Amino acid sequence: MLVLLLGSTVVACGRKAATNRAGPAKTTAAPATTTNSSTIALTPADAPACALLLARVQRVTTALQTSSELIAHSVDKRQLSQRIAIERVQLRRSAQLMTGGPIPAPLEGADRQLVLGLGAFADDFARAESPARHGDFSAAAQAMNDAAVVRVILGATKTIENACGGG
Repeated sequence: MLVLLLGSTVVACGRKAATNRAGPAKTTAAPATTTNSSTIALTPADAPACALLLARVQRVTTALQTSSELIAHSVDKRQLSQRIAIERVQLRRSAQLMTGGPIPAPLEGADRQLVLGLGAFADDFARAESPARHGDFSAAAQAMNDAAVVRVILGATKTIENACGGG
């Protein structure tokens, strides 16, 4: 579900942008790591923490989906700029939410990657605010189009969902 959400955020803004892109956006997230959930050994004692972690991932997904839909339906530069700012705040809050509560030890790395990815994506949205405010939808879309960060977020989310039975 997060795959569709992150893709729709960038595509929604890209609809308003020209097709020319000047190169990849800078990213501050750690490189994507591939963690095969079949190699993650969870114990029965991890089940309660895993359920809480999965619930947090689902809340993050819902919050981001709602604000992404708002971005997709923005009608002018003022509204788009405001909604990009809201999404940035949602991304920061989501990263903070993911650090709260128990995390099964085998999933600490995936959770850390998710938190870093959400923070980096929030930085991308911060960079998109000014161009959107000035009506430069292409630059705004380019700032939010950070494939490396999206891969980090999606990889971490998939690892958590698969390990905790939500995938």
